[in-house]
Amino acid sequence: MNKTNPFASLPPVETRALPLLWRKIKRGVYRMYLQVHPGSIGCGLCKDYMSPLGARTCHEGAADFPVDVVYTWVDGADEEHAAKRDVFLPMQDNVHVNGLEKARFRNNEELRYSLRSLHDYCPWIRNIILVTDSQIPSWIQTEHPQVRVVDHTEFIPSQYLPTFNSHVIEAFLHKIPGLAEHFMYLNDDVFIARPCRKTEFFTSNGLPMAFVDWRARRLSGYKITKTPHAQSYFNALDMLKQHNVPTDPNFITAHGPYPQTISNAEDAFAFYQPKIEEFAHNRFRTTQEIAMYSHGIPLFSYYKRRLVPCDERYYYVQTRRRDRIAYYNAILNSKNDRCAPLFFCINDVGGSSPNKDWKNDLRGILQSYFPQAAPYEKAGFHESLQK
Repeated sequence: MNKTNPFASLPPVETRALPLLWRKIKRGVYRMYLQVHPGSIGCGLCKDYMSPLGARTCHEGAADFPVDVVYTWVDGADEEHAAKRDVFLPMQDNVHVNGLEKARFRNNEELRYSLRSLHDYCPWIRNIILVTDSQIPSWIQTEHPQVRVVDHTEFIPSQYLPTFNSHVIEAFLHKIPGLAEHFMYLNDDVFIARPCRKTEFFTSNGLPMAFVDWRARRLSGYKITKTPHAQSYFNALDMLKQHNVPTDPNFITAHGPYPQTISNAEDAFAFYQPKIEEFAHNRFRTTQEIAMYSHGIPLFSYYKRRLVPCDERYYYVQTRRRDRIAYYNAILNSKNDRCAPLFFCINDVGGSSPNKDWKNDLRGILQSYFPQAAPYEKAGFHESLQK
């Protein structure tokens, strides 16, 4: 097997066990689709709107402020955590089925590789703060001076706990004790893909970058899906419109890193507070909420001109997509050819495909891209990933 690309020896995607409908698609047409698809929507660059990030930051001065990274993490397979969820589930009748997907709580070891990406490419990070609900990954080196594990009880008001709702958790992240004024919020399925500077996430005078996805189909997708995440966008827009705040319905952030400041988060929290107090009691996701870091804070800060919208090429892949191998190849080739994007996201979105290879494929791409253990990992746990 090719060590740099574990997918090189795999048969073409269209010959692997696919349903009859897919097998009927003409081989030539499907191959063309796989070759074009990753490059054509990979995913955020639109020259009609603004210059790309590199062009905007090449003359930036040094950013001499500390930057922390915040992750939210859960291991849904933990029996105690699952039992706690089961206790509270019957008490909420407006929960959306999307908020109960196994993928919402599934641990695929993405966090370990995301931390490797920070160690490899963001040496300027001050602290890594892992937010959990009385859980700690077995492999993480909690004694490392850069690592802090913060429990929900340390920053979320007790009347809203326990919560299994990421919208609630995110609403209070800016209240984490000791958090730097400048920080990045990352889901564990987001990975930095190349060496980068602090000024690719914040301007030298401290404004956060907002990585924007200008594709028209992103907005239309929000209108069609009606999931809690999609509806969150329209909930935030509605609040802004109610206060006669000018809005741009095409301003939607990419699924990637969310650079932000405590000041922006505090002001946005105060603006959305009536809405937050309404949904903070929801233990599980509903369609009446606001995802603060992907929608609420960026939209409010955009209006206040306290962030910098920017275009940046990136990859977004879903683990159950039938064309995921084409994406994984494109990601690995971009690294080998030294043209990697700033980041990529590999999102576990649930059971949309019966294919049983998705976990091995996910491990293959991540282990190939980030083969070296980071100092945040306990000795001996690295070897278990090779099996």
